[in-house]
Amino acid sequence: MAPLRIPPGRRPTLSPTLHGILTLLRLLPRVNRTKAVLGALGVLVASVLPVAVAVVTGLLIGSIDATLGAGLSSPAGRHTFVLLAVAGCLVMVQQTLAPVLTTLGETLGREVDRELQQRVMAAVGRPEGTAHLTDPQVLDALRVVRGLGMTEIDRPSQAVGALAVVLPAWLRAVAAAVTLVAFHWWVGLLWLVTWPVVVHVMQREYFRVGRVGQAGSGALRQAEYLRDVVLTRPAAKEVRLWGLLDWLVARFELAWQEATEPVWRERRPRVRVVLGATGTVTLVNLVSYAVLAWAAVHHDLGLGSVAVYAQALALANNYTAFDDNNAYLSFAGAAVPRVLGLDASLPAPAAVPGRRPEALPAGFPADRISLSGVRFRYPGTDREALRGVDLDIAAGRSLAIVGDNGAGKSSLVKLLCGLHTPTSGRIRVDGQDLAELGQEAWRSRIGVLFQDFARYHLTAAENIGMGAPQYAGDRDRLREAADRAGALALIEGLPHGWDTVLSPEYTGGTDLSGGQWQRIALARALFAVDAGARVLILDEPTAALDVRAEAEIYERFLELTAGLTTILISHRFSTVRCAERIIVLEDGAVVEDGGHDELLAKQGRYAAMFDLQAARFVEPAHGGEAVLEIQATAEAGHA
Repeated sequence: MAPLRIPPGRRPTLSPTLHGILTLLRLLPRVNRTKAVLGALGVLVASVLPVAVAVVTGLLIGSIDATLGAGLSSPAGRHTFVLLAVAGCLVMVQQTLAPVLTTLGETLGREVDRELQQRVMAAVGRPEGTAHLTDPQVLDALRVVRGLGMTEIDRPSQAVGALAVVLPAWLRAVAAAVTLVAFHWWVGLLWLVTWPVVVHVMQREYFRVGRVGQAGSGALRQAEYLRDVVLTRPAAKEVRLWGLLDWLVARFELAWQEATEPVWRERRPRVRVVLGATGTVTLVNLVSYAVLAWAAVHHDLGLGSVAVYAQALALANNYTAFDDNNAYLSFAGAAVPRVLGLDASLPAPAAVPGRRPEALPAGFPADRISLSGVRFRYPGTDREALRGVDLDIAAGRSLAIVGDNGAGKSSLVKLLCGLHTPTSGRIRVDGQDLAELGQEAWRSRIGVLFQDFARYHLTAAENIGMGAPQYAGDRDRLREAADRAGALALIEGLPHGWDTVLSPEYTGGTDLSGGQWQRIALARALFAVDAGARVLILDEPTAALDVRAEAEIYERFLELTAGLTTILISHRFSTVRCAERIIVLEDGAVVEDGGHDELLAKQGRYAAMFDLQAARFVEPAHGGEAVLEIQATAEAGHA
């Protein structure tokens, strides 16, 4: 499988920032139509109000001369009072609308952030396998999406808030330029050309810098990892014991500089762009105000007209091309298409011809799971994790898989769970191709305890209930699964019982030892079994347990797995020998297959591994005798 390529979004035909803004505007009604409509109306009103205030103010100033001559009680005086009242109302509405529009932009921005986060969660969870979670391009895109950088400047919520400021300013500039056309057509035209060009140049500059910054996502991920090593609990003991703090801080600084220096290098040579833009605006202002002053001195304009055009010039300068809001908007122009590009790059699984969407029979699988010529290679690697595996797993029986680290045991389990698909070969369940089964239905038939099981910072009840979320509220089922896994007494002894959060990072929460966590994870797998799973996969189920707890699981193995198709992976032969059948994997291939005594008698790879482990407890004799000695030792320890 080739690594995924994350498209940056449809290639813009105009300005990249305009493309980003249009993408964001199209998204807003999908997030909250009511707020989007209210925001649009607010932007239009906020754009028109200042121009209306300027015109009314000009008319008010122009009426003062007539009022002074005729008196306040005259029609001219009453006209002045009306204009004054209208101007006051417009200013009051303008001042009230500004904070309302800002608040609306901020709240809608938070909803956009939430919407995009939910999209990303759904997108990342859509693929049936997990290969994309190791793809560097996907991880780099996720860093941008999750907003894990040290700055909030590229968050979409900032861009939405900026829209509430920038769009009215731009529209006011258009209206002001149109107003200036009435003064001199070429002055208005000059502003209609100047401000869009300056905005375009500056937005392109912001966008380019933002694009360079996003290209350093890999280095930023490394910097953030080094930061979290210091700030979080898992490595806290080793950081202090080995005196790693200075080393980690230095490495963080190097990674941070690697990510940010390209941005600064890109910004330094482009100072001429900023100076060119500001110089152009200054020159246009000098020309405009000079022409207006000339007209006023030569009495080509009345006092009211001078006031109107002076305010129009001020509004024309209010288009904001150089502030933070424009930076937010431009950086989002790079970020939002990247977010949507990630969503598009992780589509729902393609329809498989013949795939059965309906629920599986109650006893499924009832016959066997068969692997024929299965080969598998992880994406981006050349080495085959599995090489032509042929294997029949009888339903309702137990199978143990042993082998050295890297032999392919966990890879085989991932294929059986449907987390990866074979590079070649086929997996059949009761004669049906696994690829043609509905994956959701098939996975509901699997209870699994992974070696690297998740430790959720949730309550004990939620940690176990995740094995079958549809029954997570059934406390009796939870108690039964916990009891079978030997975790019931542990849970009932927690500070808040089943409602205790299994993390000391939360108020009232607590941490568990490795062995206690393993019991919780085993209970989760057994909870799935109680909910209908017929295949139980146990990957090193007793690795973190003490001798007494392991002996307890060993004694109850047949009880726990009765009637299930059980696949057991373990390096501990006291557990492995409980299985009815054992296979040995070596370099991705099955090299031995048989029962415990049968494999010992062959004096092959299994017997060699068994004797090597037995040597830690007793002097290795004939394989069978060593087993009896180890078993006697374990039973004595349990007693």
